[in-house]
Amino acid sequence: MYFTVVIATRNRPALVRQAIDSVLRQSWTDWEMVLVNDGSDDTHAPALAELVQSLGPRCRRLDLPQRAQGHGPSYALNAGVALAGGRYVGFLDDDDLWTDDQHLARVARVIEARGEAPDLVLANQHAYRDGVAVPGAVWIEDLLERAGRPLICDDTGAFVVTPDDLLRSTGFAHVNTIIVRRTYLERIGGFDETLRYEGDRDFYLRAIDAAASILYLPDVVARHNIPDAGARANMSTSMDSLAKRLYQLRLLDKAILFSTHPAIRKYAVQHKVYTLKTISHELAADRRHALALYYGLEAGWIGFNPRWSAYLLLLLWRRLWR
Repeated sequence: MYFTVVIATRNRPALVRQAIDSVLRQSWTDWEMVLVNDGSDDTHAPALAELVQSLGPRCRRLDLPQRAQGHGPSYALNAGVALAGGRYVGFLDDDDLWTDDQHLARVARVIEARGEAPDLVLANQHAYRDGVAVPGAVWIEDLLERAGRPLICDDTGAFVVTPDDLLRSTGFAHVNTIIVRRTYLERIGGFDETLRYEGDRDFYLRAIDAAASILYLPDVVARHNIPDAGARANMSTSMDSLAKRLYQLRLLDKAILFSTHPAIRKYAVQHKVYTLKTISHELAADRRHALALYYGLEAGWIGFNPRWSAYLLLLLWRRLWR
C-alpha cells in the first residue's frame, strides 16, 4: 500500500462515518484504513461493526479493551500505526473530515517527483466552531506570510521548509494535515502515550525536529470541528483546565530538554511561560492565591517583565491579607 490512514474513535459511530466517507472520496485509491475502536461502549459496538463490514477488505478494525476513559488518542493511534502497511501514514480525527478529494493524489505526486523520500508532508485545514468558520490563521495557514525568508515552491507546488520557518506560524500542523513516512514515524517513536491531551502538538514538535526533509503544501485539505466545551465526548472536553495545563507543561519540558533545533527550544520556553501564567490566573480566579503565586513566580523566573512583577506583588498582598 502507498498510504495507510489511521482513525481512532470512541463512542461516535455517526461522526466517524463522515470521516471515513471523506477518505472513500479520495481520487487516489492506493490506500488502506485502520479504524481503532478505543473501547467504545457496548451500545455503540454494533454500529461500528456494521460500518467496518460495509467498507470491505481495505478497512481493518482494531478493538481495544474497554476502559473507563479509554486508552487515549496517542495510544489508539500508535496501535493503528502498528498495523499499517503503507509507505506513508496519514491520520484523521473521528469528528473531522478531509475536504479535498485530491489530497492523497497530490501528496503522492509530490513524493514521487523527488529523488529522496520526504519524512513529512504538511498541509492546511480550516477550523469551525458550531458550524461557523473561525476567522484568521489557526494552524499554519500563515506560514508563507510569516516565514523569515522567501519560500520558493517546486514544479509540484511544494515548499521545502525548516523548523525555523514552521514555528513562525500562528499554530502547528494538526494531525489531519500530516502525512509521515512510516519508517520515520517508527524511528521517532510515534505518539507519546503518556499524554492524553495535546499529544498531537508533542508529535509535531518531535517530528519536525528530527526530520531530514519537510514539504509544505499550502492547500486546505481538511475541516477541523472545534469540540463543544460543554460536551464530554472527547479528550479535549472530558478533563478540567488545570489537568490540561499539566499535560502542556510536560510536552513543553520535553521539547526544552530533548529538541536539537534552537527554534523549537525557544518556542517551548515561550509557551511554557504562557502556560504557567495561565495556570496562575486560573488559580487566582479560584482564590487559591498561594498556588497562584507559586506558578506565577516560576513564570516570572523564566520570562521576567515589569508588568508581571506587579501582578506577583498583587498576589503576594492577597496571600498575606488572607
